[in-house]
Amino acid sequence: MTTTTQTKGKKSCVLDIATTEVVSVPPTMTIIEGLAKMSTHNFRRLPLTDAGTKKLLGIVTVTDVIDLMGGGNRFNLVANKHKGNLLSVFNDEIRTIATENVDGLSPSATIREAAEKLIETGHGSFPIVNDDNTLAGIVTEYDIMKVLASEKSEKMVCDVMTKDPQVVTPDVPLCKVTRLMVTHGFRRLPVVKDNFLIGIITATDIMKYLGGGKVFADMEQGKADEILMIPVREIMTAADIKTVTSATTLNEAAKMMIEYGIGVFPVLDGDELNGIVTEFDLVKALAE
Repeated sequence: MTTTTQTKGKKSCVLDIATTEVVSVPPTMTIIEGLAKMSTHNFRRLPLTDAGTKKLLGIVTVTDVIDLMGGGNRFNLVANKHKGNLLSVFNDEIRTIATENVDGLSPSATIREAAEKLIETGHGSFPIVNDDNTLAGIVTEYDIMKVLASEKSEKMVCDVMTKDPQVVTPDVPLCKVTRLMVTHGFRRLPVVKDNFLIGIITATDIMKYLGGGKVFADMEQGKADEILMIPVREIMTAADIKTVTSATTLNEAAKMMIEYGIGVFPVLDGDELNGIVTEFDLVKALAE
């Protein structure tokens, strides 16, 4: 497996901030093998490349995984092709849930162009592809946010956050969480109990759970229902939740995300959950 590195030096070209040694997998890898790789290495996206030519064939993201489990377009794979058999689904080839004909960036693209394209499309990342469609790197909203964090802004979190966010309670089953994420286009949901924030469940948390060895073992034993009915409290992020207030400046919020290595903050004023702010929100506002 290759080790991810980042280009050093003056940061003006997108390759200056991108991961340029990218782990990719063949399209024939099984879904469960791909999830295990994403879980082990904490990847939110996994490019598919031709083993011989190294050309980009597609990409799988945590959003694709949620779509598969939560009744999105990829759920047809579960309902129709595999007749609800999760074990059979997870043994299918990973390309069956991948996005093909991926919209990429040229290696000569600027960071500003990358930010504008990210904002325009709402995507969380872009592959960087050479003229021959070989993969040169990947740039993410987090990479771009780290550059834009130094851009001075008078705005505060309350100006860009999602107000009154959709929340779930700790006993809600995984199957309902994934449906909510697909229905509303969310990747993160705060978890509350008695109106107090006790955790946050993200698409990455779910991917790590599904990519764990125990889930596959349970599927082999015919325990698919137990996998889907696990309560959110068992897989959510609960310890040491990082938060901001609605009066936190965007620059402060961006620097805190970089410091903690996270992409989302619940917005708490006192004990009241008033919103949620993500790395995409910050990129969009700081790029103006």
